[in-house]
Amino acid sequence: MNKVDKFYEVKNLLQCPICGKKVRFHAGGLVCKREHRFDISTKGYVNLLQSSKPLKGYDLGFFESRQRFFQAGYYDHIAEAVISAVLSHHPLEVVLDAGCGEGFYSRALCQRTEAQVLAFDIASDAVKVAARSPALVKWLVADITHIPVKDGLVDCILDVFTPANYGEFGRVLKEDGIVVKVVPGDHHLKELREAARNQIRKKEYANDEVLDYFADHFEVVSSVTATKTMTIAADDLKDLIQMTPLLFDVDKAAVDISKIREITVEGEVLVGRRK
Repeated sequence: MNKVDKFYEVKNLLQCPICGKKVRFHAGGLVCKREHRFDISTKGYVNLLQSSKPLKGYDLGFFESRQRFFQAGYYDHIAEAVISAVLSHHPLEVVLDAGCGEGFYSRALCQRTEAQVLAFDIASDAVKVAARSPALVKWLVADITHIPVKDGLVDCILDVFTPANYGEFGRVLKEDGIVVKVVPGDHHLKELREAARNQIRKKEYANDEVLDYFADHFEVVSSVTATKTMTIAADDLKDLIQMTPLLFDVDKAAVDISKIREITVEGEVLVGRRK
């Protein structure tokens, strides 16, 4: 199956983000009843936004650094915890990765399930990097405030280290659907935060408000902390500095990383079910 035809499998799941009408697969693109057309790139993704402004810091270099860092294995334990949470849900037919970035978690999941995996991000550069993979993930450029999926068709939503829109999540989830959400743990990137302590605003991660907001919308059925401290190679450290939003407003040249020999990656993996 080529990178265009794979979208034929999910056309019945999608709706036009402009008018909400169902779409059909036609001449290498997706077209709705009101003739809003979205061409499918031969590179394996479809842009469902008519226009989008580049997001500060989230450029091609950011996502390429991110991809290299993930491929080096530093987030594998997070991915394993996420996949375990997803695969515990039955039946599992449709998974949606909201704010997928360069696609690390979707690609990993696609190798472990026969479910349809759709992944989207508002940053087109993220999706372009993601679509380089041969994985049969259906990559979309889309807005989390107008998810281009019909009501009540998704079994599981991934929301990994990224903002959420619980109104839209609730709309697209099935009655027994779940959300697998990951937020930074207390010790996440503690070595880098310490090195940049004089420049960053938030000295520590504080997730209480985020967790309470999640619990307001979903019944929390499990919470697991996935953490690992690893020796970090110099080249990987350079990629980490380029790929973490932690340093977006920091003079990176002024951060003394000479003493960093290891890095802690920690995430709290929550599973929430519709109330």
